[in-house]
Amino acid sequence: MQGSRWVVSSANGGASSMNPQAIRNTLVAVLVAICALPAAPAPVHAQFSPLLMPKADQAPRPEPADRWRLEFSDAADSDGIISFRLWVHEESPMHVDIPIRKGESNVDIAIAVRDALGGRLGNRYTAVLVGGEEVVITARRGSPRFTVELLRDAARDVDVDVERD
Repeated sequence: MQGSRWVVSSANGGASSMNPQAIRNTLVAVLVAICALPAAPAPVHAQFSPLLMPKADQAPRPEPADRWRLEFSDAADSDGIISFRLWVHEESPMHVDIPIRKGESNVDIAIAVRDALGGRLGNRYTAVLVGGEEVVITARRGSPRFTVELLRDAARDVDVDVERD
């Protein structure tokens, strides 16, 4: 260090600044190495998916209802995540991610969604499996109305239909 300026010594013993082409080559090598890394399993992706979604407080609030029906069709042809946003009247919206594994049937997916959403909503709501591939979520008497919103379905070949019941 000379004075308050950092200097990089070159191979010939003199001081020189970093070559812009060398910086570009280094960055390209790092990016290629990162892209070659294997993908992480779905649960690791689940923790970062809220960062990729629009902020819940900025999204328009959908019309609430006392009952919602979620229908699942087809088996998962890849690992992925199904993301929902739950809006309970006068409360902050909740984000719920359900990891899906390749080969899970629509019944397996419906059970996982029922358990995740029912657990997140708590005792004021019931989440039941209907016909194997449908989940019906109902507000118990005296509980506020709510909305279930599908944000993302990243499991290939899994179709999710969300509707007010």
